[in-house]
Amino acid sequence: MPTPTFPPLPQSPLSPLRNLGAALLLGLAIASGCGGDDIGLGPVSPTAEIARELAASGFGDYLGVQEPYRSEQNRGWTNWFFDPAQGQAICLNGSGYEASTYRGTNDNLLVYLEGGGACWDYLTCWVIGTAKTSANGAVPAGAIDPSDPASPFYGWNVVYASYCDGSVFTGDDVADYAGKQTPHHGLWNLSGAINLATANFPAPKRIVVSGSSAGGYGTFAGYAVTRVAYPNTQILVFNDSGPGLQNPDSTSDVNDRLANWDFTKRIPPSCTECSKQYTFLLDWTLDRDPLARVAMYSYQEDGVISGFLDLTGPAYQRLLLDTTAEVRARHPKRLQRYFPFGRGHTILMSPGYYTLATNGVPLEGWTQSFLDDSSSWIDVVE
Repeated sequence: MPTPTFPPLPQSPLSPLRNLGAALLLGLAIASGCGGDDIGLGPVSPTAEIARELAASGFGDYLGVQEPYRSEQNRGWTNWFFDPAQGQAICLNGSGYEASTYRGTNDNLLVYLEGGGACWDYLTCWVIGTAKTSANGAVPAGAIDPSDPASPFYGWNVVYASYCDGSVFTGDDVADYAGKQTPHHGLWNLSGAINLATANFPAPKRIVVSGSSAGGYGTFAGYAVTRVAYPNTQILVFNDSGPGLQNPDSTSDVNDRLANWDFTKRIPPSCTECSKQYTFLLDWTLDRDPLARVAMYSYQEDGVISGFLDLTGPAYQRLLLDTTAEVRARHPKRLQRYFPFGRGHTILMSPGYYTLATNGVPLEGWTQSFLDDSSSWIDVVE
């Protein structure tokens, strides 16, 4: 990747982005296998190889490429706006992408990917409208409110990536739906948010990549892009109700997503099981990243995801439990599930996050155990 260069930025709130090119170059140098001793950085981290492989697969293609052109302050958050005229970070309806940052009081970083449906053809995108089509500023709620002392992320730095691409933060295509040009630029939007992360928070102690619903599906690419940008930092994943599943019998929808989102070109060739279910990218990741851990939350018959996949509740439950059990069997200490009964959908931004307990285990405490890598972080399947 060429060294990114940016012109001087006119607004002082954007000044942290002036270091983005150097930060990205440094990260990719390490991830590409350059010996740390050669550049005075000490030993290469154990995660450098997976960062290199993900970069080779294209997950870093849009890092350092586009910067926002303006920003606004809003109650402790900074909202950053990307120029739609550049045709890079952009929403389904052609409007510009927007992401937000929050500067906390510690050295940890939460990257949160917002939910908002998905679409893959003219009917779903423009007739039924099953996906958000425009971006927004941060919506701090539930556990995703770093100013709330009750949140496990209290005091953390946050990058809030709003959702508007219809392709669960993975797409890299402009589809033609009955003559309507529709940009599925999820990877561009995700990369724009991670550009903000490296510019504003260049050296976090650890990172949690999280997301709900479409954002949960986005955590797969979210981990990958973040790993390329931060090849040495521990990255944990909290997937809220977006487990990467597809219904293999719904061939028309699956084929439309493959064609119109064009996301599988970036799946590493060595992930041989990813063609079965995108979920197996977790298995691939845990095999290669000794610092990674994954927390998965889902209602067992999630009424929203099962509907998108054309599955009954019980059929979705079987697919969810069987697929995640297969991954967990190979990584029993680094992937744990919190799967209550029911057809509900998402939890992190809900007030119910603080009251839910399953099998006697409060979700709030389970999350803290996950962050602490405590022995009380266990598999909770009702």
